[in-house]
Amino acid sequence: MTDWLINLDHSITLGLNGMHTPFWNEVMLFLSAKTVWIPLYAAIAILFFVPRWYGEKSQALISGSRIPLWLTGLIGVLAVLLCFGLTEQVTNIVKNIIERPRPGNEPLLQGLLLSLPEGAGGGYGFFSAHASNTFGMAVLTALIFRRKWYSVFIVLWAASVSFSRIYLAKHFTTDVLCGAVAGILIGLAVYFLYKYILSLISRKYTRTDDLHS
Repeated sequence: MTDWLINLDHSITLGLNGMHTPFWNEVMLFLSAKTVWIPLYAAIAILFFVPRWYGEKSQALISGSRIPLWLTGLIGVLAVLLCFGLTEQVTNIVKNIIERPRPGNEPLLQGLLLSLPEGAGGGYGFFSAHASNTFGMAVLTALIFRRKWYSVFIVLWAASVSFSRIYLAKHFTTDVLCGAVAGILIGLAVYFLYKYILSLISRKYTRTDDLHS
């Protein structure tokens, strides 16, 4: 990274850190906690098996009209799991290659950070797994469901979780932005794979119906 970008990263981190309050610390800790979102993940998994939930432009309705509901739902759930696995693995690979310290472990910021509500953290910070995971899932599920209000909600959710990582000084801004970009690209790639698989299975069921007609 160029010096001006590193300095900007440091300035944003220090600026946010100086604005910490007990209330916002708790809010950001809540947003960053992975376990609190388990009910959301469970609800999304269930929605894959609810045909009326899909929007009119959803590929699940276009290609999946002849596919059993349980199979369409299962493909959607597997797509999300694949997306999560890919974002997690890619993030870990990049972290181990770049080896960028987290803000709390950055030598240039030692003694300057006033608050680390979640601690300095271990390992490396570039790029953010929270950002890649949440944006990957947000993009993938928004494209699958094709519900406008859901798309707005899930992207705002991903952005809020990602911002919490900057606020808590667990990541620099570029860590989060690059993580979000990686998540978006992986989410798009998995979605195209999802569409392709649905199309293949749909054609198979169509041929089977034709043979039995």
